[in-house]
Amino acid sequence: MRRRLMDQRVLLTSFKYSVPVMAGYLFLGMSLGVFLDSYGYNWIWSLAMSVFIYAGSMQFVAVYLLANQAPLLEVALIAIVINARQLVYGISMLSYFHHFGWQKPYQMLSLTDETFSLLCHIKIENLELRKKVFLGVSLLNQMYWVLGCVLGSLFGNLIPAKGIEFMMTALFIVIFID
Repeated sequence: MRRRLMDQRVLLTSFKYSVPVMAGYLFLGMSLGVFLDSYGYNWIWSLAMSVFIYAGSMQFVAVYLLANQAPLLEVALIAIVINARQLVYGISMLSYFHHFGWQKPYQMLSLTDETFSLLCHIKIENLELRKKVFLGVSLLNQMYWVLGCVLGSLFGNLIPAKGIEFMMTALFIVIFID
């Protein structure tokens, strides 16, 4: 019998954990897609950014930097400053990912604020099952983000983009107040 990477039980468990993130990622991802569209970048840009950058706040900043042809050194420094917190996440998760083998690099790179929070609260004793659920949650979260970004880009011309650049600032203000 062939071992599968993910069975229905694992996918359902991963989905249950990731549902709260889905709601936020679809909405915020769509706002990024609309923002990209408002600067003239089509859905291909949205797809590429959400797959390869996958850092929401940096992606919003990257749109502005791309549109203004910022120097590469400036982009790199801004990316480091904005995403420094994810270095801390990665270091704190080393003990969790120690036995994850080939999954470890993806797990480290896919840590967002929300994914980190979910993974820290998953209590599964069986290591093989935990590895599969962690991977499922991480993949689903990124898929939600990618889908939201692409949908926002595809339908961005139907949504007025005025003020959309303030979305991330508003989100962080609300989180801070809460």
